Amino acid sequence: MMDIPTPSRHGVFPAAPYSTRPPSPPSIMIPAPNLHHTNEHIAVVPNYEKVDPASLSADDLKIITQNYKEQLAKDSAANWTYESRRIAQPILDFVYLGPSSVARDREWLRKTGITMLLAARDAKMADIRLMATDRVAQELGIQSEYVDVSGYNELIRAFPSVVRTINNHMLDVFRGQRINNANMQVEDGKMVIPQEKFQRGKVLVFCETGNDRSAGVVVAYLMSVFGLSMVEACQFVNFKRFCVSIADDLKYVLQSYEGILSAQRVVHQHELSSITNQDTGESMKTRTKRRFADTVDQDEEMGETDDGMALDYDRFMGRRSFVPFVDVKNCPSG
Repeated sequence: MMDIPTPSRHGVFPAAPYSTRPPSPPSIMIPAPNLHHTNEHIAVVPNYEKVDPASLSADDLKIITQNYKEQLAKDSAANWTYESRRIAQPILDFVYLGPSSVARDREWLRKTGITMLLAARDAKMADIRLMATDRVAQELGIQSEYVDVSGYNELIRAFPSVVRTINNHMLDVFRGQRINNANMQVEDGKMVIPQEKFQRGKVLVFCETGNDRSAGVVVAYLMSVFGLSMVEACQFVNFKRFCVSIADDLKYVLQSYEGILSAQRVVHQHELSSITNQDTGESMKTRTKRRFADTVDQDEEMGETDDGMALDYDRFMGRRSFVPFVDVKNCPSG
């Protein structure tokens, strides 16, 4: 039996269900990658021009990515099974993503060569010590780190420190081995590593399911270190781990983080170029205001004549009678 809506005190009926809460923002859709064939790969190549120079040096990026090594992702949907969600997948050749159960699998951790466990968990779980992997890390002699947040909005503040933690670990593993091996170094922009003896750092990022907070952390890492957009990073992660499901609220946080990264990259690149120009003795011409000549329309390539410039002066007739702002140096003393 269908419920009959009761009339309001004004004697009207609601034509459709409605809510008094504020409207929800539109969903952020992650489209499928534009590939020609189903067996085609997504290829990602690190590019230092897309990286914030204040967060990483060019040599550090070479060390972390092994000379800008190309990363490939093939759609895992065809071979995906339900049990696949219970194991970890390599998103990059040094970053794995999976559920918390994998962080307790000592045999898999040893076999894979994981050197750091990074847990992204709810802050409430920190109080009751859930997802604590300190004992496992201690037994295996590897590093253990935690990202404790109470909600998605706190992740945007945690992203920079998480990215820095992963990068510092990768650099520490490399430099720790280089101390004992003189052949392990960076020369002429290329990293020289004896592969038969080198053990690269590998990080397992996990949460309860491996599909939520930890996936957001890995997406943020791809955006920060590989210069991918939010959509590109989500596509890459989803190709590697098909069961990843990033909520709209987390997508909005990642979208905001993308804007922050873009702004920081532009500002720091400009600051770096300014410092470089000053060190090389090049003159830096700065002008806070346009001169009158800059506002006049003139284009020699288009055959502009003096008559045309004279007509353009009509735009400025009567301007001197009203000046909206006056320089302090030109202001008469009262």
